[in-house]
Amino acid sequence: MEKWLSLWSAGQEKTAEDMAALKNAGFDGVEIWAEHLTAEKDMELAKEAGLKIGLHLPFHDLNLASPYEEVESLIFRVNQQWFEKLASYGGGHAVIHGGMAWASEGREEAKRLVIDRLTRTRQMAEELGNKLLFENQIPDGLNYTHIFPSSVEEWLEILEASGTEACLDTGHLAVLGAPLVETVSRLGKRLVSVHFSDNDAKGDLHQLPGEGITGIDTAKLMDVLHENQFDGPIVFEINPYTYNLEDIIRHPSAQFSN
Repeated sequence: MEKWLSLWSAGQEKTAEDMAALKNAGFDGVEIWAEHLTAEKDMELAKEAGLKIGLHLPFHDLNLASPYEEVESLIFRVNQQWFEKLASYGGGHAVIHGGMAWASEGREEAKRLVIDRLTRTRQMAEELGNKLLFENQIPDGLNYTHIFPSSVEEWLEILEASGTEACLDTGHLAVLGAPLVETVSRLGKRLVSVHFSDNDAKGDLHQLPGEGITGIDTAKLMDVLHENQFDGPIVFEINPYTYNLEDIIRHPSAQFSN
């Protein structure tokens, strides 16, 4: 298993010194946050530091479940550009969100769109030597909208139908209330990457592991993953508005190496 950091956690401004600090602290790679204005520069800084590079695709204005063809075209165009950038650094994984149906009543048609768009996006990624990972989400507790996926069962269904692989977010899973051990087992070989953080099991707080109430510390997570022959990246995805980079690097949860 490898130790990675989501560069969302490092805030909007990253330096060569930041990347060197991560490398010196035993981090193997970083997941570029495509919505940062410095994302392309961050790729170069990571390469210069000898860090592996992954990517979190933009999602806030790119709703994979949108009924608009114009949004679909924009999604494909933007993601293609990012896949090409990622490929130019040797290729790697790219995490994608599933978007949401505007109203829960429209979830079946929206799901059809999500599966179709995920399938085509996966093919685009693979043509350039990249791997597309579909991330689990937190459902709308009021059921006004429908977020994809809103359950482990729906996640597995969409993964199977689209041929994509999985990024498991432990914080999202905790808010959903689904068991970690069973979920990892059900994902099996589809599981390629893990986003790791803690929370109060109510909101997506992105706390450092051990500072919330989920009870999932690094040792427990690694034991569960090891039992399922997982050897991919554990990506710390920590709130940059609560913690700084030094907090993350020095935290007991991050004191492991592959």
